[in-house]
Amino acid sequence: MSFRLAVDRALAHTGPFDRPVAEAILEIAYLTMAVDERLQDEEIEAFRTIAAVMLGKGVDDHALRDWLDRFAADLEGASLQDRLATAVERLGKNASAREAAYRVACLMAMSDMDADDREFEFDLDLIAALELEQDVADRIADELNASLADPAN
Repeated sequence: MSFRLAVDRALAHTGPFDRPVAEAILEIAYLTMAVDERLQDEEIEAFRTIAAVMLGKGVDDHALRDWLDRFAADLEGASLQDRLATAVERLGKNASAREAAYRVACLMAMSDMDADDREFEFDLDLIAALELEQDVADRIADELNASLADPAN
């Protein structure tokens, strides 16, 4: 199954979100891929796909570079934890947006198939920052794993 189809299915019942919330979710996606201090091609393409779904429009190379540059510049002046806290704050108490942010973060983590201790720690920090119950986080991860593994799901 294509990653685009998996993202479409994973986010089918979320949103739509207004632009500031969608941007906060995209920032969390960026932080997820930046946590290991390497931006791999698979992650960048996954980010493009997720951004297109979240924004409801295609993301060309110029727009992609603008998004990545903006988030990278924001990260230069603050710690990853500070940026996460700020992005989560912009989600407000919207449970749907918080769950969508976790879905997107999980998709980003799955995109490069390269587990890292920092990614595991970030996942725990993200669950806490989003104030998700562990069973909700587990359910979302299970749904995504099933969706990516089984095209009939």
